[in-house]
Amino acid sequence: MLRATTSTRPATPAYLARSHVSSRRLHVRAQTNVFEEVGSAQITENQLQAQRYVAMNRFQTQGGGAPARFEQRWANRPSRLAKLKGFKYFSLLRRVPVEEGGELNLEDGEPNYTSFTIWDDKSGFDEWRKGDAFKEAHGGGTIFGFVDMLVNSLQTLKGAPKPAFYDCLIPISMPLTGDDVPLAPGGWREVEADGKNTLDSDCFVAMNRFSVPVENCEAFEKRWASRDSKLEDCSGFRFFTLMRRDAPPGAADDSFNYVSTTVWKDRASFMAWRESTAFQRAHGASKEDTGKDAAAAPPPPLFSKPPSVACYEGVLMLTTEQGA
Repeated sequence: MLRATTSTRPATPAYLARSHVSSRRLHVRAQTNVFEEVGSAQITENQLQAQRYVAMNRFQTQGGGAPARFEQRWANRPSRLAKLKGFKYFSLLRRVPVEEGGELNLEDGEPNYTSFTIWDDKSGFDEWRKGDAFKEAHGGGTIFGFVDMLVNSLQTLKGAPKPAFYDCLIPISMPLTGDDVPLAPGGWREVEADGKNTLDSDCFVAMNRFSVPVENCEAFEKRWASRDSKLEDCSGFRFFTLMRRDAPPGAADDSFNYVSTTVWKDRASFMAWRESTAFQRAHGASKEDTGKDAAAAPPPPLFSKPPSVACYEGVLMLTTEQGA
C-alpha cells in the first residue's frame, strides 16, 4: 500500500524509501541473483553453438490504464542501448491475440509485456549488465532513482519482473534500409508517450514455445537446422532464430526451454507467410527425417506437450542496418 499519498508527511525519496520498506525488500529479494541463469545451460558437443544472445524480462501489468503508463515509463527512460558494443536489436513486446480481432486470454500470472534484446554474443550482454549504461536505465544506481523506479513499478505491475536468457541458434537476419531503421540519435527512441494511449506498433513478433526433454534436445535442434524455410524470400520478414534457454535442464520457470522467434514488419506480413506454401514447406518433415519419400509419415514429436504460440506487437524498436 502506498501510504505516502494519505500521509501529511512530505513524500521525499527518503521517506518513500522507509514507507515502502516491505515492498522494497520484496523487490530486492526478487532481483537477487537475477543473472544467475546466465551461462548455466548444460550443452552437449553435438548441440548447436550460440550465434547471438538474448536477454528478456517479462512483466505483468495491472488493469485499467497501467499498460499505457508502463509504455510511457519505457519511452522516457534514460538509455543509450543502441550505441553499446555488441547491440543488435531491441523491442518492448506487447502481447496480442494470435488471430487479429480475437481475445487475449492469458493464464494467471502470464506476462503481457516482454523486453526483448538481442546481443551479438554473451560478452556484449555481460559488458552491458555490469556497466554504467545498465545503472542509468535501471534507476541510476542511487536511492532517488531506485525509489522512483519502485513506486512506478508498484503502480503499474503485478509482482516483480521475471528475467530469462537464451542462446540464439540458426539466426537469419535481413539487412534494413531507410525508414526500416528507426532513428535513435542518443541510442534510444524519441517517441512521445502520454501515458493514456499505448504506442504505435513498429513490428510483429511470433513465438512458438516448446518443452523439450533433455534426451531429445540434440534431435530437436538438428531437425530445425535441416528445415527448408526460405524466410528470406518472404515480404516483410526481418529476423528468425531458435532460442535455447540458458538454464539447467528443468529450470525454466515457464517450462519452455526452446522458443522459435520470427520478427516481421507487421501482422499483415506474418499472415501472408502463414498462408503461403513457404509456411507449409517449413512446417513439414525435414529431408533428413523423410528422405526422398514425400508420402512418408511425419516424424514423431520431440516435445513433451503441445507447443504454445504467443504473438506480440513490438514498440520502441531499435536495430542496426545489418538487422538483428
